[in-house]
Amino acid sequence: MLFVFVGYVAFIWIKYGIQPSISESYYKLPKSINWLFTLFCWGFAIPALIIGVQLTDNFLMFLAASGICFVGAAAAFKQTLTKNVHMIGAYCGILFSQLSILFDFNIPVVVAATLLWLIIFQLYAKNKIWWQEIVAFMAILVVFAASLFLS
Repeated sequence: MLFVFVGYVAFIWIKYGIQPSISESYYKLPKSINWLFTLFCWGFAIPALIIGVQLTDNFLMFLAASGICFVGAAAAFKQTLTKNVHMIGAYCGILFSQLSILFDFNIPVVVAATLLWLIIFQLYAKNKIWWQEIVAFMAILVVFAASLFLS
C-alpha cells in the first residue's frame, strides 16, 4: 500500500505537479497509461480492505476501501456515466476511512493530527481536495502501521 501510494503520488507530483485532486491525474496521464490511476486505486484499496477487515470487527474500513475501488473503476469522472459512481466512491472512501480511524483504532493522536492538517490545508493550501485526499490516505497508512507494530 505504501509503495503504491508514494510511487503514484510522487510520479504525478514530479511529472505534472500538484493537481486539483488525485483523480484529476487520470486526465493528465496519456491515454495509453491512464489505467495507472485505476491500478493506484486498487493497489491501495484492496490491501486496505484486507488489512482493515483483519484489524477491525466491523465494516467501516471495508466500505472505505470499496469506495476507493469504485473510484478506480469509474476513473473518468468527467463523463456523465461514471461521475456519480466516482464521486460517491470518493466520498465514501474518505468518510468511512476517517470514521474507522476514529471508532475502530481509537488513536487520538492520528485523529488530532488529521484534523490539524486538514485545517491548515483548508486555510493555506491551493488544491485543497488534493491535500484532503493525501491526508486521508496517509491517516490510513499511519493507523495500519501503528496497529501492526503496537500489537
